[in-house]
Amino acid sequence: MKIINFNDHLFTGFENEESILIDTGVVYAYYNYYDAYHHTVRNLFDTHVFGNEDVLFLFVTPTIINEIVNLAQKPLDQYLKAYPNECSTFNETDKKIVRDEIMKKIKELVKDDILNILDGDKESVLKQIEITNKLGAADAVNVSIAHMYGISFLTVDNRLVNNIREIETAVDNINNIYYTKPKHRTYFTQRG
Repeated sequence: MKIINFNDHLFTGFENEESILIDTGVVYAYYNYYDAYHHTVRNLFDTHVFGNEDVLFLFVTPTIINEIVNLAQKPLDQYLKAYPNECSTFNETDKKIVRDEIMKKIKELVKDDILNILDGDKESVLKQIEITNKLGAADAVNVSIAHMYGISFLTVDNRLVNNIREIETAVDNINNIYYTKPKHRTYFTQRG
């Protein structure tokens, strides 16, 4: 397993014909202009996914779709926490427009087979149970599925990458883990 910062100046792109499970935060940031990782994810996809000749196979899980749908219900929450003076700029209709656009785009990606769906089996569920205490429930589902299929994993969750490093031998069938550092966010909010 190689752990690769996709914003590193040495990063030249994904492997040709690479299969990549794309984590929730990446897909969500790509379609939500107000997400803190939107610009860096958009640049990654425009340059290394949609803007190259290599063939890539992109996957999500039902858990990832569920998380995106949940986050899309409140697409401006983090942005408005970071920029409270902007609250008066957005009304409920604006929020619904952003939500509906995210949902529409995700549906198109799945319907058009750009994002393919992977699901687990008994072995991945057993792996999920084994690693849940370290990764958390949803991340354990996705990481165990990437491990089961022996594919790469793309995330913007630096905490998750650090936790995977701690259990690397338990998920060593993952090909590459692509991530970025928090300094590539456009804003920060307090966890709470």
